[in-house]
Amino acid sequence: MNYLTIDDAAAWASRFTKKKVTSSNISYLIQYGRIKKHSKSGTTVVSQEELKQYYTSYMNDLQSKFTEKLGEDINWSLAFHKVKEKETTKHVHRLHPYKGKFIPQLVEYFLDQHTDGFKKEVFFQPGDIVLDPFCGSGTTLVQANELGIHSIGIDVSVFNCLMTKTKLAEYNLRSVSEWAKRIEQAIVKQSTMSKVDEFDSRLNDFISSLNKEHFPSPDYKYNLAQGLINEEDYVPEVMAQVNDQYEKLLQEYNFEVHGEVTQSSFEAQRGVTQSAFLNTWFADNVLQEALAAKDVLEDMPSEEEKELLMLILSRTLRSCRTTPHYELERLNTPVSGPYYCYKHMKVCRPVLSMLRMYRRYAKDTIKRLKEFNELRTAGCFSVLAGDAREIDIFSEVSKNNQGLFRLLKDKKIQGIFTSPPYLGQLNYHEQHQYAYEFFGLKSHEDLEIGIADQGKGLQARKDYIEGVSDVLLNCSRFLADDCPYFCRSQ
Repeated sequence: MNYLTIDDAAAWASRFTKKKVTSSNISYLIQYGRIKKHSKSGTTVVSQEELKQYYTSYMNDLQSKFTEKLGEDINWSLAFHKVKEKETTKHVHRLHPYKGKFIPQLVEYFLDQHTDGFKKEVFFQPGDIVLDPFCGSGTTLVQANELGIHSIGIDVSVFNCLMTKTKLAEYNLRSVSEWAKRIEQAIVKQSTMSKVDEFDSRLNDFISSLNKEHFPSPDYKYNLAQGLINEEDYVPEVMAQVNDQYEKLLQEYNFEVHGEVTQSSFEAQRGVTQSAFLNTWFADNVLQEALAAKDVLEDMPSEEEKELLMLILSRTLRSCRTTPHYELERLNTPVSGPYYCYKHMKVCRPVLSMLRMYRRYAKDTIKRLKEFNELRTAGCFSVLAGDAREIDIFSEVSKNNQGLFRLLKDKKIQGIFTSPPYLGQLNYHEQHQYAYEFFGLKSHEDLEIGIADQGKGLQARKDYIEGVSDVLLNCSRFLADDCPYFCRSQ
């Protein structure tokens, strides 16, 4: 049997898949039990044959899955399946998680100046104006700016509009860093007052030791993948012991994860209303830290910088919800202690302090903004919060970007590139409910098109078609003649 070192395995896999595979990718396969870890003369190695079997199966499964769903007539180049996640989430595209967005490479393909065997003409020129009436997290607008194209985004969700604006706005990054540090200091102060650090440290040691004993990585994951361990039998037996020990730890420290942050605590933060949702989905200490951070936000003189720090706090809060990692997409049942994580195949625990996450995301945000600044062009943009079925684009743009408004009057919009909501699959307000409630944002959930709660029945489909049609008809009033429409279908 031929064995490869981690680096050699990455090089071999890159040649075999015709896609860049890194040493980290190989380590991930080992860690999650996809391939077995071996040792030769003290060096970690993997089997080339096992690696080949994994990638062959993966590529065949991927192609079969899409062919079965979409048919044989697929332009695989537009799937961008060989593009690494690092590229699909480059620079500001990962300032905040968002379900239901398309990758920037797809937008760039149709907006840029190249032609090929499939794209036989250029649809947009630098200086043109492109419209996305369902702008979501702003992918179209960001890529348009990279290409020197002006852009307008419309979304009924005010939080989506905030995400898009923060990605495109220009900042004094030194000032942003200073305010980010002030917020960090407020979180540290609150965390010190709550004395959560000692309990958190003991909890980490406790979980680390039991994972080493009962769920050692990567052996446990490999044995699970090979069917050598029955997860349904093994996990409940171990977790019964874990829960008993955890209860003793809680009693020792007289600690409570979920109590209730009182109305007086919320009122101290400039009139914020107490929220049952926030009390349910965040540990008390996390919520107190977030309220302390929000109080600093209120003193920020720059509205643009304030919105950016709001986004960093929102991203932090999302990662601190007391939901299992395997249920992040849709909240189900909050957890108040250690739990077996079916995503990571080990014991995980709820976040009791937001400090570590906040530091990480603040640093990451500034790094990504610097990266985008290297690519930024003079392309203008305007983000409009409203219902695209009836909004007057010219009037609204004139209120926030006079330069773009003058261009609009002169040449109108040269085309649409958009991704309408998924029918009956997502609630675009619900996925950020914590942000709406914590920051007191106004929800327009009742105006969503194709909302998940309405299902996929005949009436829902009729309403969806009518809604998307009304958006395109309204927007057509502001378009130049014979301009292209690019609209992702389901």
